[in-house]
Amino acid sequence: GKLQIKKVNSDQWGVFAQRPYTKGSIVISSNLATDTEQPNPKATSCSHAIQTNWNEHILMDLPAQFLNHSCDPNIGVAIKLNEGQSYDFVALRDIEAGEEVRFDYETTEYQVGAFEDCMCGADICRGTVKGFKHNKDVILAKYGGKNIAGYLME
Repeated sequence: GKLQIKKVNSDQWGVFAQRPYTKGSIVISSNLATDTEQPNPKATSCSHAIQTNWNEHILMDLPAQFLNHSCDPNIGVAIKLNEGQSYDFVALRDIEAGEEVRFDYETTEYQVGAFEDCMCGADICRGTVKGFKHNKDVILAKYGGKNIAGYLME
């Protein structure tokens, strides 16, 4: 496969590139999860859910469900939802095989509730992950209106 889910540490999983990706290419095209444990993937709000509009979180399928956050990510969301009513994730820079692929949660989440302390380890780590509501200026400056969920840009 192109991507692999594996342990990052004793209690966390991540998604890793199995081949190189060039800047601008789609790394993951996610869909709504269809597993039996989550009969209505559009009515969920858990630590693995992602916000798609003001009133809705969805549970993405694998491997997207295990994407971790980074304040200096190598992938970003496409502004518009894909045909699967979920997100495509695009390489923000060239990605090497073996690298963990991570996106900035504050580009999709208006307010983060599952956790607050950031442990991404990036040189430019913001220290907390509170959501677009709290860091709008920083997120807009970093991404320039691109790779931010469309509903946040309305």
